[in-house]
Amino acid sequence: MTPCCRVQSFPDLLRESRVAMKREGDPKEIEIRLQIDLDPETDFYYRQQFEIYHEPYLIWEWEVWEAILNTCEVYRIEVQGKYAGDTVLEERRRGTRYIVDFSLLPEFQGKGIGKTVLAEIRKRVRKLTAVTRKETLPFFLKSGFTLRRRLKDYYACGVDGYYIESIY
Repeated sequence: MTPCCRVQSFPDLLRESRVAMKREGDPKEIEIRLQIDLDPETDFYYRQQFEIYHEPYLIWEWEVWEAILNTCEVYRIEVQGKYAGDTVLEERRRGTRYIVDFSLLPEFQGKGIGKTVLAEIRKRVRKLTAVTRKETLPFFLKSGFTLRRRLKDYYACGVDGYYIESIY
């Protein structure tokens, strides 16, 4: 599925945000930085998807990445100064953002980083929506999203999508 993006400005969203996070039972703080990427390199994001996704229907062609990166708001997620993932947002209606891509490298998953990043984004929008797959649906539901409907065969034949939203 190829998302459709339009050129938009995001004056109410962040340019950079730093959050210190502590996991329960771990005295060490983790610094998470969410930074707008004003000049995203297509090759970089195209290659990163192969580290994150392993299902062929989730892999976008280089040209798709180029179009998305040139028309949507791209944020790099860094943890302790190291690239950890990205989130790509598209403005749909005033105050509503659609998550085109939200991904973390495997070594950063399951540590509360994704939830922290979503919470930071939600502070700045009225409504956040996305289509996700069965495997990631529990993460989004635990992060405050509500399932609105199932989209049969959204990703591929037999692979449904799930439309989710979070209103603030």
